Amino acid sequence: MQALGKGLLIIAPWLMKALSIVGTLAMFLVGGGIVVHGIAPLHHAIEHFAGQQSAVVAMILPTVLNLILGFIIGGIVVLGVKAVAKMRGQAH
Repeated sequence: MQALGKGLLIIAPWLMKALSIVGTLAMFLVGGGIVVHGIAPLHHAIEHFAGQQSAVVAMILPTVLNLILGFIIGGIVVLGVKAVAKMRGQAH
């Protein structure tokens, strides 16, 4: 049991870093997916475009586009929050 505990302590920093990266990517992916599914024409356009590709690309493309859209929207939100904080005089 002591060896298991030492092993966990050794891999804990790597595990936490990996979980933070995977969790952040998942957050952007889910956020982008929510937006895409909330805008029906965008959702249909992505599905139509993906359907014209090869099977592998058609399977992966909507997920990649959701992730990219999540990054873009996340960046816009960060810029908006920073702008509001600056207007309020709370910028750090």
